Amino acid sequence: MKDYLTMDDLILENKRVLVRVDINSPMDPTGKILDDKRFRSHLETLKALEDSKVVLMAHQSRPGKKDFSTMEPHAKQLSKLLRKDVTYVDDIFGSMARDAIRSLESGEILLLENTRFYAEESLSRSPADHAKSHMVQKLAPLFDVFINDAFAVSHRSHLSVVGFTEVLPSAAGILMDKEIQALDKGLKASEHPCVFALGGAKVDDSIKVAQNVLRRGADSVLALGLVSVVFLMAAGMNVGETNRRFVESQGYLDQVEIAKKILNEHPGKVILPRDIAVDRDGERLEASVESIPDYPISDIGLETIVEFSKILRSARVAVLNGPAGITEKERFVLGTAEILKAATEAGYSIAGGGHTVAAIEKLGLESRFSHVSMGGGASITYLSGEPMPGIEALKSAAARYRKL
Repeated sequence: MKDYLTMDDLILENKRVLVRVDINSPMDPTGKILDDKRFRSHLETLKALEDSKVVLMAHQSRPGKKDFSTMEPHAKQLSKLLRKDVTYVDDIFGSMARDAIRSLESGEILLLENTRFYAEESLSRSPADHAKSHMVQKLAPLFDVFINDAFAVSHRSHLSVVGFTEVLPSAAGILMDKEIQALDKGLKASEHPCVFALGGAKVDDSIKVAQNVLRRGADSVLALGLVSVVFLMAAGMNVGETNRRFVESQGYLDQVEIAKKILNEHPGKVILPRDIAVDRDGERLEASVESIPDYPISDIGLETIVEFSKILRSARVAVLNGPAGITEKERFVLGTAEILKAATEAGYSIAGGGHTVAAIEKLGLESRFSHVSMGGGASITYLSGEPMPGIEALKSAAARYRKL
């Protein structure tokens, strides 16, 4: 039995259901939504609620950003994707919103205003403290059930994520459940070989993940991107002054010692590149890691691509987070593209991280992955083994519900 409730555990037909979704998306200056993949990720949950009275809570960006906007364009986008009207109300918990909620019929969907227009939304408080807020006090009596389908914001203890779990029967939506189940396949390392490929520029996050998954029994971690540069430094390689300075400028010199500790504690488990590609004035130049020229390391080399691809293809579970190189530059996309293609041949393949997901879409590989996470920073937090407030709140709500 799962330690949280899913939608199958609750009667939802004809019930008034409050759903937290994450449809925060890139927008152009005119307010046009540029990418609707987050909308599409929630469609299964919303279609499963077609006999309920559904109210959606969501946010767009944050105060001070140019795309901090109302949710009106989001309601239009959802209407288009669901092929039914999604009503927008420019209110969160005032009388206009409450009247609109009360008048809902089964099968109707209402989208409330940007939750971050309410200052208390972004405060990091306990679920019990958030439950005392005006938002929860005004809205909760109007609902039968709360569903959290917003895995991507569940690493934050925000009001709309955790506040309602204290006072309403609460369950994970279909997307939330899928994210947890998929990431658990990597995290629990119950099938072997279980391989992680960690890259990109967020070195501290990737090193936390490497520590956690190796401790839990992952078979190997393939080091990519800036993560590999830090591990190469930890292994005593001379990466060149240009790359050492870049690691320092990003504030990651302290991670070299942590990487050294991982290499010592898990010998042979962190697999480093044999060769790399540097950017020599716009030209791709490959070199062994034994003799790295003093130019920016921008991708893994061909030998490493072959070796890493072989490891990923033979994995029972493969988890990828972060690109192998600088994917914005055409000459340095090769490593990322080949690693992604190889991962799709693993028994079960999981990918996450903004740049990785963008590369997957560009290569048309989305349907070939077992699971592509929409979680962003949340998936890293989850794989690091850090508690996710949104999920912990669902677990507490389930324990209370099961005692009834």
